[in-house]
Amino acid sequence: MGLLWVLSILLGLAASTSLENAEEWQMWKAQHGKWYLSWGEEMERHRVWLTNREFIENHNKKADVHGYSLALNHFGDLTDEQFAEKYLTYRRITRRQRRALVQYQPPSGLVRDSVPYEVDWRKVNAVTPVQDQGWCGSSYAFSTVGAIEGAWAIKRGSLRNLSAQNIVDCSVMYGNLGCLGGNMYTSYEYVYKNSGVDDASYYPYTGVESSCAFVKAGVAARINGTKIIQLGNEEDLQVAVAEEGPVSVAVDASSSTFRFYQKGIYDSSDCSRLKVNHAMLLVGYGNITYQDYWIVKNSWGESWGMDGYILMARNMYNQCGIATDASYPTLGQRSSWSSFPQI
Repeated sequence: MGLLWVLSILLGLAASTSLENAEEWQMWKAQHGKWYLSWGEEMERHRVWLTNREFIENHNKKADVHGYSLALNHFGDLTDEQFAEKYLTYRRITRRQRRALVQYQPPSGLVRDSVPYEVDWRKVNAVTPVQDQGWCGSSYAFSTVGAIEGAWAIKRGSLRNLSAQNIVDCSVMYGNLGCLGGNMYTSYEYVYKNSGVDDASYYPYTGVESSCAFVKAGVAARINGTKIIQLGNEEDLQVAVAEEGPVSVAVDASSSTFRFYQKGIYDSSDCSRLKVNHAMLLVGYGNITYQDYWIVKNSWGESWGMDGYILMARNMYNQCGIATDASYPTLGQRSSWSSFPQI
């Protein structure tokens, strides 16, 4: 059986040399650790890869007009439907959930012009390294722990790598769906009621939903509640990032330009302001040649985007819904779920 398997692989590799752009295809597969169970599957993936490759090349011919470029990353062999099924699993918070949250109110008298011109929480050791969620629809979990990591680092002086797997496995009873998706509100509620979230060293990420294995001794951070940014208000979002730290956000990432983003300021009209489907972490903002942008950390690995980050157009009418489901955890006085005991 083993010999037959090896022979089939060798035959597939030999046959693949007849594929269009065979050498580039083989290099791309090697770079991203791709392999397929059958020659038929490889032919289908290669066909999709060629289509995506052509789309990227056509976009990059006018990259200077678009303001950003694309790259054939590890999503290159996926169709739009396959990509959405695995990666666009964020579930927007309900009206009931939104009503239960305390809305962020900028400090009295603090207006847009008085906040720092630029903020980057990575520069003050408040952001952990980029991770890869893999085939698990867990962007909401990485966004949640990222915001808690930032709050804890800023207010407690200690940056801890918190467990996204803890959220994936253990927040299901609160309404999340493990690797099938969820949102930050439900995740924050779990962390609050659970009296904390584990350090990633106690509860490492596997990318597969399993039974909850929370370890009380591994708790590395706790929260007292969460606040939500007024729907669509980028000015309040900017102040919150400047005053409070990294903020959990959700965006519409369904466009192929988002999937294959490489560098530059992502400015696109091919996304919705309300139909958000992917969670990320907002870690700062800035301006380049009179163009405002957000600095957003993703969970698709460092080979995506700018070492795992994307610069998204800011003050462009809530483009891609970046201020639609924005929230952050609080560590001080209780701000929500007030019917429950304070930690």
